[in-house]
Amino acid sequence: MMRKAGLIAAALCLAAAMCMSVPASDQKAPEEKEKYEEVGMDIPTTEEMKQAKGYLMASPLGALDGGHHVYGMAYIYTGMPSDEALKIMYSNNATEEEYEELLKKQSVVRIIAATDAGYDEVKAACENLLAGNAKIEFGEAEEIGSADGFTFYSLPVTNPDEYFKAIEEEYAEDFKKMDEALDEALKIADYYAPLDEMKEMSGLTLSFTTTDLDGNTVTSKELFADNEITMINCWGVWCPNCVYEMEELAQMHERLKEKGCGIVGLEWEKEPTEDTYDMARQMLLEWGTGYPNALMPEEVLQYLNGFPTTIFVDKEGKILGYPIEGAAVSQYEPTLEALLAGKDAAPEPDAKEVKKSTVTYVVKVTDEAGPVEEVTIQFCDENTCRIGETGEDGEASFEVPAGVEYEVHVMEVPDGYKEDETVYHTTEGSFEVEIKLEKEN
Repeated sequence: MMRKAGLIAAALCLAAAMCMSVPASDQKAPEEKEKYEEVGMDIPTTEEMKQAKGYLMASPLGALDGGHHVYGMAYIYTGMPSDEALKIMYSNNATEEEYEELLKKQSVVRIIAATDAGYDEVKAACENLLAGNAKIEFGEAEEIGSADGFTFYSLPVTNPDEYFKAIEEEYAEDFKKMDEALDEALKIADYYAPLDEMKEMSGLTLSFTTTDLDGNTVTSKELFADNEITMINCWGVWCPNCVYEMEELAQMHERLKEKGCGIVGLEWEKEPTEDTYDMARQMLLEWGTGYPNALMPEEVLQYLNGFPTTIFVDKEGKILGYPIEGAAVSQYEPTLEALLAGKDAAPEPDAKEVKKSTVTYVVKVTDEAGPVEEVTIQFCDENTCRIGETGEDGEASFEVPAGVEYEVHVMEVPDGYKEDETVYHTTEGSFEVEIKLEKEN
């Protein structure tokens, strides 16, 4: 079970952040720049940053506001050696005491924010992000760049004295050095419009023809016509996170009907068979599902990064607000209510489900001759199943919350290879999963 984040780490991940951690000892040469597309910035690692005594962590947060006009990134410092911090953060076996000690030794160095709406929006978003966190006060924001209609600000922390009491003097001095090093790095960073996949989806109109689970042809127009707003639930019988919430969705649909709204399920399988559809139909029957379900069309599948994903559309199929990735039953009705009220709704993260920082796992698929490309990989935790495909190097990467054990499945193999039904697991201390496929005789 994923440990709940607290204090600094929790506050900084409240925007459903995917925080990427880079140990100072492993960072790249100064002439190379780390890409942080979620905030629109490529920043170099200076020599001073590489010499950090503690652990300097870059955490891109993505959109910080409901309207997706402010994007943030935080630099967090941990006053202990990098290897010790990593052992606690990325271990499934770290104790509560170890994790609490880690949090005491963490503090924000500064926040970088990009906006296309003005500094007042940045200030409001950052205050909301860190609401109730007395450890953080910001100094005067400095404008550090502009590009593509966005202005970039650096917000330094001005009250680290209490934090310094929790760490050794050498790390307090190191914190100050990292603050100065960031000033130098930001002067030579590259700036551009933040990448916001959710915002790109919002406003698109879905139009498709597919079949229901009995093989009857249905169109998106037919599926959406009876509802003021339709909540599309993208799921699959293979996805445990999808299955866990289905009974609640069946009950929710009955409540939504009273508001003139409803749910439509879109079911996806890598290799659909009649047995699969029989299983899906039986599941829906057992749950008492009264809303229509159809097969996932390519027009929707192309936008999905994981399952389940929930999308809200109007009668014409126009996407409203922003999709919700992962099983998040508590967010669905509040988001729909906001949309009905005409608000620019974006799902608010549940503080109880806040994640720690993330790590990138690499799944490597080979045969006796070398890498195998075009292998579809399923990478699951307790909330979301992510889908990836290996490239020419035989690798598929997944940036996911740290401190969690993941199940890995081979969903689809290229022609000429045997199916692999093995359930693989990530292991503590390693960010790689190796899979070897066998060729058919």
